Amino acid sequence: MLPSRSRLACIAVLSGSCLLSACSWLGWSKSAAVSQIKVVAEVGANQNAATQLDIVFVYDSNVVALLPGTGPDWFQKKDALVAGLANGIDVVSLQVPPATLATASLPKRHGKAIDVYVYANYLTAAGQPKGNITPYKNVTIWLTPTTVLYKSQ
Repeated sequence: MLPSRSRLACIAVLSGSCLLSACSWLGWSKSAAVSQIKVVAEVGANQNAATQLDIVFVYDSNVVALLPGTGPDWFQKKDALVAGLANGIDVVSLQVPPATLATASLPKRHGKAIDVYVYANYLTAAGQPKGNITPYKNVTIWLTPTTVLYKSQ
């Protein structure tokens, strides 16, 4: 039989392992599910203009509060945000003309992201809000004439 200190240490290690396993099993450890992103730009998307899209992968929970709520705000502040939040985010940028399909290349560390947001530089206000694709594993971003839709594949 182990001495009491060794036995307590062993119990502590096993308990800690069980707790960590339970957190991840119960969904308490937060990470984004995103593993594939496709973009479908309909004919006439964004009032027949090419759409600038930025997909922002967030790795630091403190960053979320700093991110703007709309595409125009994001694109206006993008350079400063990317410079200031260098290790806290990755940005995948796409330029998508109407009537095209695209697939986004994911950053190497995308599996460690805690949140994933989409910013579209849309001409109409309905297409400008920040999109949250964090819960989607395989997502298609649909660019319509007036808005942006997010659909699970």
